[in-house]
Amino acid sequence: MQKSVKFIPPRLWIYPLVSVILFSCTQNRRDSLNTQPKIEYKSFVGELDSLRINGCTAEDIVALKKKHGRFFDLWWYEVMGLGVLNMATDSVKTAQFQFWMNQNSRVFLWVKNHYQRETEYKDLLSNGLTRLHGELNAFNDSLAATFEVYDYLSQFSNYSTFTDEQMVMENGKKRKKYILAYSKEMFLNDTFPVYSQLDLPSFFTKYCATNQIAYQLVMGYLKMRYEPDYVRKSMLDEAVFQGKIWHSALEAFPNKKPWEIIGYTEKEWQWLESQEGQIWKHFIDNKLLFTTRFQDYKRYFAYGLKTFGGGVPEDCPPLIGNYIGLRIVQAWVKEQGDYNLYNLWKIKDANTLLQQSTYNPIK
Repeated sequence: MQKSVKFIPPRLWIYPLVSVILFSCTQNRRDSLNTQPKIEYKSFVGELDSLRINGCTAEDIVALKKKHGRFFDLWWYEVMGLGVLNMATDSVKTAQFQFWMNQNSRVFLWVKNHYQRETEYKDLLSNGLTRLHGELNAFNDSLAATFEVYDYLSQFSNYSTFTDEQMVMENGKKRKKYILAYSKEMFLNDTFPVYSQLDLPSFFTKYCATNQIAYQLVMGYLKMRYEPDYVRKSMLDEAVFQGKIWHSALEAFPNKKPWEIIGYTEKEWQWLESQEGQIWKHFIDNKLLFTTRFQDYKRYFAYGLKTFGGGVPEDCPPLIGNYIGLRIVQAWVKEQGDYNLYNLWKIKDANTLLQQSTYNPIK
């Protein structure tokens, strides 16, 4: 349920991840990790809750917009769809906004209580972004970035996250600013009883763990950052692109189980490992790797409970195209010996990377 501005396809669930051994200890890579991004956490939900309790005026809405700028506009228009109120008078707009906040009093209480207990995700996200930032900008310190991490409410919609990027001037220098935003009520863990009463996708509970905030925001950031530079015409292009995202993100979270990050069960992950050769054979036998017809291969990159359709077993987990892309990238990494993510992302031709990887899991 990632929505991005540069939009990561609207109403699309974000990419879960996998985990491998991290960073070599060469001097260049140690130096790259010293490039520290600036990470700021913004409690937008807390501000809304204060307005709910103390009362909201038209001036308060203007102040929110002025304070939070681009984030507020994206939340107001894209997530909440409140642009319809723009033609209303200030009094009507304010009354409707106050009504919405009062209607969600219990939601404010739920998230407040939950996030007083659940705090690990912030350290996960900060550490992950710092690791990635150092690797991706290994040879260009001028790309030091600011990350503004916002929380918000989304009315239990499928806008569970969104991302945006801007170029800003800071102390006379250009600096990238990334907005990473997440809907607090969508990550209350699969034991939260209200989820079963809502009209949510059947696979939603794979991605509602609180730590998924860190995983999904990192993947959304990677997709937003690199998608404009990559033309994906074939299935192989798509698989390698998604594989790079998964591999890059898994390096951000080296101490977590791959199935936890991606949204698989341990059993599903073991199935993928045991059937990797058969999945690859299925793609080869059906001449899918170089097809440019999206309809031929879209099911291998679709989120859901299973991969459906002819040629795959009934118990086949979803996202097997992403998984094979990951394994190609991991094979490439193994061939390189020492490498960094900066060099991985420089290779934009998927077939070149496949050839260099010598990937062939068919025994």
